[in-house]
Order: sequence, then C-alpha cells, then structure tokens
Amino acid sequence: MNIKKILHPKLEFKDISYGFFTREGGHSKSPYDSLNCSFNVEDNEHNVEENLTLVCNELKLEKIIKLNQIHSSKVFVVKNRDNQINNIRADGLVTKLKGIGLSILGADCAPILFYDKISKIIGACHAGWRGAINGIIETTIASMEDLGANRNDIISVIGPTIHKESYEIKNDVAKIVQGSVFYKKNHSILFHVSEDKYLFDLPLLLKENLKYSRINNIGDININTYEKSNLFFSHRKSTHKNFPKEGKTGRHISVIGLINH
Repeated sequence: MNIKKILHPKLEFKDISYGFFTREGGHSKSPYDSLNCSFNVEDNEHNVEENLTLVCNELKLEKIIKLNQIHSSKVFVVKNRDNQINNIRADGLVTKLKGIGLSILGADCAPILFYDKISKIIGACHAGWRGAINGIIETTIASMEDLGANRNDIISVIGPTIHKESYEIKNDVAKIVQGSVFYKKNHSILFHVSEDKYLFDLPLLLKENLKYSRINNIGDININTYEKSNLFFSHRKSTHKNFPKEGKTGRHISVIGLINH
C-alpha cells in the first residue's frame, strides 16, 4: 500500500511541496500501523526512520525537521541546513530555506501549515487546546514576520484533528477555554452537555485564534481523527478502546517545504 497525503486547494502552489499524511502505507506494526512518524511512542526506530524516508521522498525534499512537541508557544526558526538539528523542544517551525520540510506530528491535536506566497516563507505548528491558548499560532506567525513575511499574505490550513462531536471535556479544561479571548469572541466553541461535561470544538477555537492574529485566508481539511481512526492516529480513540489500560498509538505527520527548482 502506498502512502497517502491529503491536500487542500488553498496550498496548491508550484513552489511548495506539502501534505497531511494518513497512517497508511508505512512499515510500522500494530498498534503503530503503519506510517507512524514518531520516535516517542515505543515503536521500532528503524521502522520510523523508514517511514520518514518515505515521506521525504514523496515530497521530493532534502530533509524533514521534526520537533519534540511540548504543548508550548515555542517556535524554532530553521536558519541553516545543519544536520544536527534534532530534539527541538518546541511546537512551531518556520523557514525560508528551500528543500527543508517542516513537520508536525498528530494524533488528535491539529497541525496547521502556513505559507506566505509573496515572501516565500513557510511555517507549521502543533495546536491542541493548550498550545492554542498558550499562543503558539501568534508566535508562529510573528516568527514568519521576523523572516520577512506579511500576515496579510499568509495562507493557513488546519489539518486533520479531533472534532466537537468526539471531544468531551470536563469543567477544569472548559474553564481555561472560557477564559480565553477566542471563546469570548465565539461561545459556540463549547457546548454544555451536563454539569461536568462539555463538547469542545477545537477547529473553531483555532479559526478564531487565526482571525485574532489577523490571518484571513484560512483553510480546513475538515477531517475528524477520532471518527477516521482507520486513516489517522487518534490518541483519544485508542484510549477509549483500551480502557482501563493506557492506549498506545502512533503519530501521523504533516509537512510543508519550499521546493528547490
């Protein structure tokens, strides 16, 4: 089975190579089957390396930069082609270098890919609720601006992520979300089911966040990772299926890179 990537019309440009990759077509065995791209989930490291090579070759990029994602607002700027770039503890990447893929791993949290079509600057960030409220989106955009981007020219696309109907939270998280400026802009982000139960619309929170950062060109792949766990890894679905044991699952990858013509 070949690896598969999801594309969005807003990112169809000849000078970038990108994809929101599914979990299909890789080398990893269950429960990481099969295109797991994370070294942090107890998968066989050789299989992960093979999977990353498949993705790199598919996109015709020289290398892929990966993050050790920590639900932060930290962004790493890739300024050179140093092969020693590894174990970066951050949740965003930006660059204007060609041939370098910026990657985000996911298993319910959202990958967001960014492209300024005028300045030819790219970005990517990992946005769950913590990262979004901590400011990862704004910091990624500001880091792109530091390289010469203009936020009026930035296109953003939200990748596969968990959706409202599958994302139940309790009062502790709901209160944090309710304290955010994004919730104040749009109360539909939360739906109150019962005393200690809410349904949480993460994609809507991210869209409000992007608009707050004055990004108006927003796309959404609109795929629910929980419902489509045959196509994408879902930490929450795996946890529910294996309860009371901790669920084990892989991480799918989303990548954007500038092409070397």
